[in-house]
Amino acid sequence: MGNSTTRFGDDHEALRASMRRFVDLMAAGYDAARDALPRERVAFSQLFRQHLAEESAHVRTALPDDAIAAKAAGDMQALLQEYSAHVSHWTPARIDADWDGYRCAVLRLQRRMLVRMAWEERELLPRLRAA
Repeated sequence: MGNSTTRFGDDHEALRASMRRFVDLMAAGYDAARDALPRERVAFSQLFRQHLAEESAHVRTALPDDAIAAKAAGDMQALLQEYSAHVSHWTPARIDADWDGYRCAVLRLQRRMLVRMAWEERELLPRLRAA
């Protein structure tokens, strides 16, 4: 289990790095970010979805009857729905029309994701290591 938990921790670091790049990109302003934004969105989405799928499958297998794991699964589904709704809502045209609203929405979602990763590292990953 240790290799998987190390990989999940590494994934968290990669997700945090991607979020920091996105914050830096947004800080440069819409005109400066316009070309790189779609590329960064796709890169984050691929990493996030791959991580969710692998981590969720591993948790289901390693901790099938664990109450914390069950809470994690429900929260993960809610987070995935929030992320999907965010991506669907913030089309390129909508981003172009409301850059400040988009920036605020991204920062809110990032805060939620950062809190989730910190919780996983504190509560879930130690359980996986012990399983």
